[in-house]
Amino acid sequence: MIVSSQGIILKIFPYSNTSIICNVFTQDRGKLTFIAKGIRKPKNPSLSILQPFNLLEFNYYYKKNRSMHLIKEADILFSFSHLRKDFSTILIGSTILNIINRLFEEEYPQEIIFRLTYKVLNQLSGDKEQSKILFIFFLFHLSKQLGFMPNIDRCNSCNSIFKHDAIFSLRSNSLLCSNCSINNSLDTDFVLTYESLKNCLLINTTHINSIEDIKMSFHNCQELYNFLISFMNSNINNMHKIKGIKEITKIYHEE
Repeated sequence: MIVSSQGIILKIFPYSNTSIICNVFTQDRGKLTFIAKGIRKPKNPSLSILQPFNLLEFNYYYKKNRSMHLIKEADILFSFSHLRKDFSTILIGSTILNIINRLFEEEYPQEIIFRLTYKVLNQLSGDKEQSKILFIFFLFHLSKQLGFMPNIDRCNSCNSIFKHDAIFSLRSNSLLCSNCSINNSLDTDFVLTYESLKNCLLINTTHINSIEDIKMSFHNCQELYNFLISFMNSNINNMHKIKGIKEITKIYHEE
């Protein structure tokens, strides 16, 4: 049957001499794989449509339990062209697409994560510090929607409300107060300052349209990024294999 949908192009690669295969994060069915036949023929204008970052309105032939579907026609709704004007936004935007493409199985509907992805990509700009906060916002809410997020206001061991710095414990994969971390510490544990904890709570409660209201110091931003990456690497399969994370880490560690 012919199905209409919206979707963000995640990745494309050539197939045969004239076709391409593309991974698309669709609004209603999650990630799907498509083939576009003959699109690489000379002077075919459709090739520019099926490019990463493009948000499409498209029709395709859908067959349940098929690993690949055939695109019938597609039009660009939004191109996210602003992402291509700055290296940091290209890197962060590309890594977001890599995360979605790597973590999700085929036909795993996630409309909330689709909206999160669209809105974060749409708000990325040449403001490097704001883009860093947006990526933290994306990581936090992605992990939360996937069901992996530690308690960020109370100690995981004694349940006391954080009033001072917390310790991210890799042994328990949670945040602990300084008293409880004494017997659970590893050399790889690190401190999340009270200021960073408050920023984490803001990330949790602030709507993305008001993200510019959140201001973080360089060190708070770095701490939250390190915490989220470490936590997600421990809980989410393939997170440590995401292309682009190493390069983004450098952004968070360079003043």
